[in-house]
Amino acid sequence: MTMITDILIDQLAALGLPEGVAMFAGYLILTLAILLFVLAVAPLYVWGMRKVMAHVQHRTGPYRVGPFGLLQPLADGIKLIGKEDIQPAGVDPFSWKLAVYVLVVPLLVAFLFLPWHPGWVVSNVATGILLVLAIAAISPVGEVLAGWGSNNKYSILGGLRAAALDVAYEVPLVLSAAGVVLLTGTLSMEGIVLAQDSIWFFLVQPIGLFIFFVGGVAQIGIAPIDLAEAESEFVAGFHTEYSGMRFGMLFLSLFANIILIAALISVLFLGGWQGPFFDGVWWFLLKTFVVSAFLFVTWFTLPRVKIDQFMSFGWKVLFPLALLNIVIAAVAAHFLGIGGVA
Repeated sequence: MTMITDILIDQLAALGLPEGVAMFAGYLILTLAILLFVLAVAPLYVWGMRKVMAHVQHRTGPYRVGPFGLLQPLADGIKLIGKEDIQPAGVDPFSWKLAVYVLVVPLLVAFLFLPWHPGWVVSNVATGILLVLAIAAISPVGEVLAGWGSNNKYSILGGLRAAALDVAYEVPLVLSAAGVVLLTGTLSMEGIVLAQDSIWFFLVQPIGLFIFFVGGVAQIGIAPIDLAEAESEFVAGFHTEYSGMRFGMLFLSLFANIILIAALISVLFLGGWQGPFFDGVWWFLLKTFVVSAFLFVTWFTLPRVKIDQFMSFGWKVLFPLALLNIVIAAVAAHFLGIGGVA
């Protein structure tokens, strides 16, 4: 299958650019396109989140700024840009500032490996799903850096909670994805989508979907598992001491994470770009937005759990379920040949 990256590089080379320059320019153009898409959609997710929250709680939500309140995210962005960037006394400047980049940059990089459409992937590496999960696992490092660098007991406790939760959910999260890999025989994200041509994996991997969804909620850090920034206990956790656009970037990383987890669920369990009547990027986007809406409803419906409850649930329930799911996937792959693996 011809990749969009190769087509763009060939077009640039046809214009007379040297091969190395054409390759660099091609990857740069596609990278910027993906990043601009995420940066444009994330504010719309803020509007969608506030609308879903309002309707769940029988309120109206944003409606004054623009039609249906659609310009409210723009107003919020202008407000954050205009706010003074305050650096509290006593913080460790290096780790306090570095934490923002550690939280935001890896999430944006992970989007470069998502297959949006047949051939529409910036970098179709053979270990795509493993690489994306590894990149996504960097975020707790940023949360610990933010907590430690803030020199604030609430922030430090929030960062340490994030690190503890990372171990509790990341193991079953990866194991749930391993079940899909067993069914397909590939780590390529495009290969995983193509293997679902006859059956979407949520039908044969419902346990894996459940584990991945719960682990995804924990990775995003939203209720009922927003334990790293529980405002009733830690004010705002690891980002208590941030203001202005630094806070805005941390907030952006939250919604970029929601988009990423929803997109991964679409790729692993819902057939990606494949649809009942036609295949294409619109199916991928629709599935991603539907899963995102379900995440929003979960966010504003379920009460927050205690940290000991979730840690116990992660190790005593999710982890054994993930192991059982791998056994089920291995049996299905061997005897049924699901996904083309006999």
